[in-house]
Amino acid sequence: MLDLNNPHTRQKMLRERLDLGTPLVAAALAEELGISVDTIRRDLIAMEETGLVRRVRGGAIPVTRSSPSYAERAEAPDPGITQLAAKAAGLIENEATLFLDAGTTMNAVAVQLPEAFSGLVVTPAPSVALAALNRGARVQLIGGELCPEGAMATGGAAERAVSAFSADLCLLGACGLWPDFGLSAENGAEAGVKRAMAMAAARAIVVTSSAKLERRGRYRVLELNEIDGLVTNGSSDKLDAFRAAGVEVTCV
Repeated sequence: MLDLNNPHTRQKMLRERLDLGTPLVAAALAEELGISVDTIRRDLIAMEETGLVRRVRGGAIPVTRSSPSYAERAEAPDPGITQLAAKAAGLIENEATLFLDAGTTMNAVAVQLPEAFSGLVVTPAPSVALAALNRGARVQLIGGELCPEGAMATGGAAERAVSAFSADLCLLGACGLWPDFGLSAENGAEAGVKRAMAMAAARAIVVTSSAKLERRGRYRVLELNEIDGLVTNGSSDKLDAFRAAGVEVTCV
């Protein structure tokens, strides 16, 4: 029997839930455990002070771990990335003007562009540009200072260059996609360029693995009502909130 009067016992149990990626909802935990909401809040405050969680309204979420470098991610991409990219590439019309975000997922999308694609790929990521070029696509590379985490151009010049286009579709990767916060990034400069691409496109679709769902980065890119679609391998129980917000969900 757990001693729920002991804060160390309670916080150990909460840490175990965090390890599973489970968000902590104070009211639900209080009811489940038969303790006060104030007690749960004190536990979450203590856990936030040690860097385990980030408190949000009504509870807390796991802190996004320090990301591996771009080179490390490129050498060992997430499992299932090829299937995600193939599903996303299937949404691209042959004559589209297409924004492609940075990252390993977008590299995989560029490699799988439709063979009949005759449109234009616009991207702030040199690796994505080269992958699309090797596929035979016309490419416009957005310039600017390269952010080392995402290997993409950032800054005011990049955002202004993006806004000069009118795209049919924008495909975005995700650092986190949290129902109450939307699409997020850990780098503010990256967030600015990603948002500029989405705002200059008729449709914005997020392509991300299940691991990124229910995570929240430091900087909001888009609110849920600004996201048109989601391509993911996430389980159905994680997707109801996105569907309820009007996001068109495509499962892999």
